[in-house]
Amino acid sequence: MTAKPWYRHFWVWFILTPVIGSVIAGFVTLYLAGAPPSLVVDDFGQIAMAVELDQQRDKRAVELGVTARLQFDAQSAGSTPAVTVSLSGAAPDSLKLELIHPTLAQMDRQVILKRSDNLYTGTMPHADTRLYAMISDGAGNWRLTGVLEPRQEVLELKAGR
Repeated sequence: MTAKPWYRHFWVWFILTPVIGSVIAGFVTLYLAGAPPSLVVDDFGQIAMAVELDQQRDKRAVELGVTARLQFDAQSAGSTPAVTVSLSGAAPDSLKLELIHPTLAQMDRQVILKRSDNLYTGTMPHADTRLYAMISDGAGNWRLTGVLEPRQEVLELKAGR
C-alpha cells in the first residue's frame, strides 16, 4: 500500500479550512477599514456650531410658546396636494416647512408656506415613508420639529418636545 500525498488527507483540510477562512476574512476587514467613510463629515467645528444654533432655535420657540398643527389634505384625482399649518404663539409672514428623510437626501422636501388669515398654506405631496418635519420662521429665529409617520394626515408640533 502506497502512502497518500498530504493534500489527499481529510484531517489536513479539516484543520486548514478555518485558518484559510480567517486569513481571507482578515484581508476583507483590512480592505473595508481602509475604504473611505461615506457618512462621516470632518468639519466638526461647523457641525458643533450648527447643533448649537439648532438648540438656540428650539429654546427660542419655547420662549415664544410656539405650537403648530400640520394638516395634509387628502389627494383626489387631478388635485394639487396641499398642506395647511395653523400656528399659535407667533405670526411671521411665511413659514419654511421641511420634510427630511432619515437617510436619502433626494427624498427631502421643502416648501415656503404663505400666510392667509391665520393659516399658512402651500403645495407639497404627502410621502409614504417616515420623515422628520421641521417648521421655522422665514428668518430662522425659531423652529419646531417632529416625526411624520407614513400616511399621517395631521401632525401636532410643540416647542420643547
